[in-house]
Amino acid sequence: MYSDPFYRITYLIKEEIRKYKWIEGEKGRKLSWERARQEWTDAYREKFEKFLIDTLYFPDATPPEEPPAEGRAKPGDKSIVFVPLKSGA
Repeated sequence: MYSDPFYRITYLIKEEIRKYKWIEGEKGRKLSWERARQEWTDAYREKFEKFLIDTLYFPDATPPEEPPAEGRAKPGDKSIVFVPLKSGA
């Protein structure tokens, strides 16, 4: 869940709105969550979303390569290869 880009962006935006609400409260303005969200959205959302897109790392969503045939690793491959155990002495 924490690695989901949508969750990460939503969480960061909510944190920014909480900061905005707190700063305005320090100035003496008592804002409701809805009012703080609307004011922050109007003033800062576009710039903040651009900042997030420019700075956040999103892992590549392409599926990993298929494992090599017959459990053999390619030269230089650092993946784990399972080798069947030999029975007997």
